Amino acid sequence: MRPSIKAPAKALCALVLAIAAAGCSGGSAPAPAPRTAVEDPNVLAGCGPLADAAIAAQLQASAARQQTSPTICTWKVDHPGGTADLTYAWLANDTLLRDSELAAQQGYRIEKTVIKRFGAMYWRDPRDPGSCAVTAFDGGTVTWWVQNRGHAAQPDPCAAAMTLMQSTLAVDGI
Repeated sequence: MRPSIKAPAKALCALVLAIAAAGCSGGSAPAPAPRTAVEDPNVLAGCGPLADAAIAAQLQASAARQQTSPTICTWKVDHPGGTADLTYAWLANDTLLRDSELAAQQGYRIEKTVIKRFGAMYWRDPRDPGSCAVTAFDGGTVTWWVQNRGHAAQPDPCAAAMTLMQSTLAVDGI
């Protein structure tokens, strides 16, 4: 059975539900206007510190079109390797331990790592080589999830997620 392209958003939604005991809207909402600058003094809040143009540039995409907005934000990008869905989440009260437990429950493989000075982990879906996330702990958890719509392992979704995470942490002053 082929995994849904909504799997990363569903996994993050489950995490949000577990942490905040709040609902995740399943309905569609109008796409927000493109962002040009960070508006929140907490640069990780909302849809994060990267403007749409910066996201596109990081993935060599012609554009990044934001599809949803906080708490879980998604974009669609068309890059040289095809189309990918991106998911960003910053959860203030989350921990890597909780994310590791959620990953195990969902059947994901995790690989622990360190990004700059922060504990982090990769999430890999063994059923979808075109899907990968990187989560780092920075006053809560920050996650970038990349899913190639063609479910192909190339371009490397883990490398793309790590590139976005490093850019996010750089904007956060780390």
